[in-house]
Amino acid sequence: MNLIHSDSQIVPAPNSNPDIVANSSTQPQEESKCPLVSFGVPVYNATDKYIRRLLDSLLAQTMSDFEVVISDNASSNGTSEICQEYARRDQRIRYHRNPENIGQIANFNRVLELASGKYFRWIGSDDWLEPDYARKCVDTLEARSNDIGVTTYQDHIGDDGIRLYREYTGERFESPLPHVRFRRMLWFFTADHILIDPIYTMMRREILLKTPLLQFVPATDQLLSTQLSLLGTFAHIPECLAHRRQEFWHKISQKETYKSYAPERYKELSDPLGLRIPAQFLSAAWNTPISNWEKILCLWPVVRCAVIRRWNRTYTQLAQIKAFLKNQITSLKKTYGS
Repeated sequence: MNLIHSDSQIVPAPNSNPDIVANSSTQPQEESKCPLVSFGVPVYNATDKYIRRLLDSLLAQTMSDFEVVISDNASSNGTSEICQEYARRDQRIRYHRNPENIGQIANFNRVLELASGKYFRWIGSDDWLEPDYARKCVDTLEARSNDIGVTTYQDHIGDDGIRLYREYTGERFESPLPHVRFRRMLWFFTADHILIDPIYTMMRREILLKTPLLQFVPATDQLLSTQLSLLGTFAHIPECLAHRRQEFWHKISQKETYKSYAPERYKELSDPLGLRIPAQFLSAAWNTPISNWEKILCLWPVVRCAVIRRWNRTYTQLAQIKAFLKNQITSLKKTYGS
């Protein structure tokens, strides 16, 4: 979950002028009632078949009161043409193009700023939703006015067709106590990543706008998730209504991940001791308007999370050293004989 699940944005695209298209978010909007739901799609050099699958799944929603807001981060392939094609086809699609690559984090925030719906849902350009996703999420949030968001089950499907899916029926974020929700969020971060992805879920836009949004820090999506867990409860729909294209995170280096956040500033995200992320979680609790006692109760989950992260990092490093030594020994045996 350390990488925001959108298209990689490693190399800034050449400077270009913003495309002017029908339904562009940069043009004045006609006075009308705001849509109930905004789907925010940050894109950069999207793959043709994936972006089409996503947009088709959004236009196939059984609830029609929504908008699709696309923020194109100066793509240099055919992404712009595909998005404009869909914008001409359906007035609910609004297309905006950044003049230059502003980085993944800034583009995620940009698409939220361009949205106008009561409810908001980020979605990556290679993911897709079931037709009744929006209707079921809205029905749940309309019936539960105190909840700030609603999660669903999701699966991860690779290009080879292999599906990763697990249903978790235990405690989530329904507790009225902020420290309990905070503790549970951090627990999910150290459990299986396919159990939950709170950033890719439907939320009340007004609540999201009260947060610092996605910041230029390591694990920015996890930090925002912890801040949201402190602000309110989440409902849950026990159905698999969302699909994500499976990516093999272990094959993506930390350097590549951070370059996608902001190509020119990624070195600022260095965290050699692995303490910066837990410190961010603790800062989130301390800066949220909850009682001092609740803040103190948030300390232990952060310590637990820090220890597990440190152990996982050490275990990975030891495994890499073991693999390296094994390869060296194998190479020496081939060279000098057994």
